[in-house]
Amino acid sequence: MPDHETLFVYGTLRPPHNDTAADDSRYYPSIADYVLAQQPATLAGADLYDLGAYPAATPGQGVLQGDLLTLDPAALPIADGIEGHPTFFRRQRVMVQTDAGNVDAWIYWAPPGLTVHKRRIDNGDWLHRTLEKEESPMPESASVADAQSTPDPVLRTLVERFAAENCSWLSSVRPDGRVHTAPVWHVWTQGRVYVVTRPNAVKVKNIEANPSVVISHPDPLDPIIIEGWALEAEPMRAVLKPLFQAKYNWDITTDTEYGVVLEISPTKLIAWGQYGAGRWPGEEVMQVV
Repeated sequence: MPDHETLFVYGTLRPPHNDTAADDSRYYPSIADYVLAQQPATLAGADLYDLGAYPAATPGQGVLQGDLLTLDPAALPIADGIEGHPTFFRRQRVMVQTDAGNVDAWIYWAPPGLTVHKRRIDNGDWLHRTLEKEESPMPESASVADAQSTPDPVLRTLVERFAAENCSWLSSVRPDGRVHTAPVWHVWTQGRVYVVTRPNAVKVKNIEANPSVVISHPDPLDPIIIEGWALEAEPMRAVLKPLFQAKYNWDITTDTEYGVVLEISPTKLIAWGQYGAGRWPGEEVMQVV
């Protein structure tokens, strides 16, 4: 076993800066005790996207701004759990640039399709993205172009049916391994499912420890089962307000009891019955807007 690992971080695993919001580095404390050294670093040939609660990087034409962490090897399984490797973000080797030269390091790439309809951060810097947002409109990107392709019509029918249903069942996993299932209201937009819930809900505590979830259409004869990755997405509240208002006559911006927005990015959709049958990967599902 190596005596250390090198990890290039570009998002919520980055060490906080004096001029940045603590929440932008909210997962760094999980690995902070294992950090042996850190230094600024960049990665050419990659694009960064703002998903609201966290960023996502894909191979591309830009330059990522981040940090190179030298870690005790015990930190890597912790980081894998945060990023969902290998079922969500994928850990791969890249060559990053530092003041001392090039260094071979791990990076977590976003899964295919996750950046569809998401804004590209032109300066490649998650911690200093706000000014970039204010100064530039959303650019055209490969991910947006991909979203313009026509999804499988059967898949579109299934997603539209799921989106129109008033209630769905959300299953999450407790830290001790027991499954928890609860009925929820949901809306679908930009290829993702959104749920608004109470901060002390069991599902919120479960997702903090294990973001892997399943959300299902309630029909037992013609089921739709969506496997996904759930994270809090408070920046989406204003976007979601008219959707919840139209579907449920519920103003989520004034209901202070329901203080958590959950965003579920599909990793797989499974269905059978009269409306269609099959299995579709998350990158296809997220293209149904």
